[in-house]
Amino acid sequence: MDNPSAEQSLPNDEILAELERRIENDSSSLDSMRLASSPIDAALVEEHKKRFELIDNLAMPIRTALDRTETPPQIPDYCELKEIGRGGMGVVYRAEHLKTLRTDAIKVIRPDRLASVDSERAVHLRNRFKREWELAGRVSHEHIVPVYHVGEIESGMWFSMLYVDGPTLHECTRGQSWAPEKIARTMECIARAVAAVHRRDILHGDIKPHNILIERETDRPLISDFGLAEFVSLHSDGQYLGIAGTPAYMAPEIANAALSGVGSEEAAAIRSVSSDIYSLGATLWSALAGRSPCHEGRTLQQQMEDVVSRNMLFADKQNGCIPVGLDRICQKCLEQNPTERYRSALELADDLAGWLSRPSWNRHFPGLRQLLVLVVAPVLAASGILVTFLLTAKEVNEAWIGLAMLWGYGPLFATFWASQRSSRTNSPARRELWSIWIGHFCASIACLTACRIFSQGDTRLTVAVFYPSWAAISSVTFFAKSGNFWITYRWFGVVWSIAAVVMTIDPILSPTIFGVLAAISAVATARGDREFGEP
Repeated sequence: MDNPSAEQSLPNDEILAELERRIENDSSSLDSMRLASSPIDAALVEEHKKRFELIDNLAMPIRTALDRTETPPQIPDYCELKEIGRGGMGVVYRAEHLKTLRTDAIKVIRPDRLASVDSERAVHLRNRFKREWELAGRVSHEHIVPVYHVGEIESGMWFSMLYVDGPTLHECTRGQSWAPEKIARTMECIARAVAAVHRRDILHGDIKPHNILIERETDRPLISDFGLAEFVSLHSDGQYLGIAGTPAYMAPEIANAALSGVGSEEAAAIRSVSSDIYSLGATLWSALAGRSPCHEGRTLQQQMEDVVSRNMLFADKQNGCIPVGLDRICQKCLEQNPTERYRSALELADDLAGWLSRPSWNRHFPGLRQLLVLVVAPVLAASGILVTFLLTAKEVNEAWIGLAMLWGYGPLFATFWASQRSSRTNSPARRELWSIWIGHFCASIACLTACRIFSQGDTRLTVAVFYPSWAAISSVTFFAKSGNFWITYRWFGVVWSIAAVVMTIDPILSPTIFGVLAAISAVATARGDREFGEP
């Protein structure tokens, strides 16, 4: 420390205390202290880390001995307390309730943390601890960890809650293969729980995979931690900003507020239902991708800046590990503009439920995509051309024309039959697909019969009236499918509506126009509807 420049860059006691706290919590995250706005010299940070590690190693035997002799606090009506977790501000014990014999989790505020701060900060931490049980206790939901009892003891405050025997969503989706359906089902439950929280005018503020517990026996997900989210401390002009949350799951408006240097009260006013929606989307994406939405090796402030500038992993459109339908839901949650996100967590839950009930054709009808392109499309085009050819003949054969008109349904139904899988789980998808196109076939037969009666047996007039009507029926079908399948089907419906009008201009060419358009629709459906490509 003989270097004068290093002597001048010595940080004050507050910054040193922050360094020590961060090293104690996670020495691997020391790089997060190298903020662009921080006056801490990088060499000084490394030197401080080395000295801390040296002292830490020397003190290890003493600390181990003290930890072994540390006894759990005495909590009324509870016995056999066993520590199962320790955070920056609280300790969690597993204990048995004497009257109900139920195993609960007890969270106790750490007295050493209260003793290490000034009185004003201690009051703030106690209020924050109290706020957790008050907020969690106000909402009763099967997917929210319930609070049972609260109280104070000589060493501090405590509250008991449901003991969840199981891992977090973060642990379940890192290095393990959870199916997208299971993740979507889990997040649907959590979204409905968050919706219940919002109905009570409460914002969670720190939704992330680490705060979602998965009950081991039932796989039931529960959301926890309503008040003990770690503060993200940014140093700016000597002031620390209290912005609760984790950058990777923090909404851009919150991260921007933190970077702008607003006070904690102003930051709290910025939080909204939309910021919780963003966190739900980031959590869903993280669980599906099996990694954090932030790039690795980024400092705390860089992560904040990445959130604001949308330099996030979920912005990479080349990410093929997430099903298209779920990625679309994620992206809506993760919109930069809060007004473009879901208006409520309930809407998000409903969309997830819709995705879960939505058939994946490649799973229920393997090979259907190829059959549509290689079999159905050519047959449809040939059918229309054949009808036009028969209409131009000197003698019009009504039976052959009728057969050529409806010939395309045969290969279509044959491909459905050949590619479908027979199982109870596939039954709803099979019923839905068959009902759509059998309905289309029945409507076409009824329309053809009505047109023949109307034209009094004139085959050319029957064809001239039928094809525009048939196109209109197809338009309705595609509009109906867009509500539950691929949203682009609505544009297919628009094209078919226009075609219905165009076909009235030249009745002779209308079969060819219909056949070619039907073939294009089959190919576009097979290639464009990404549900065919999902496993």
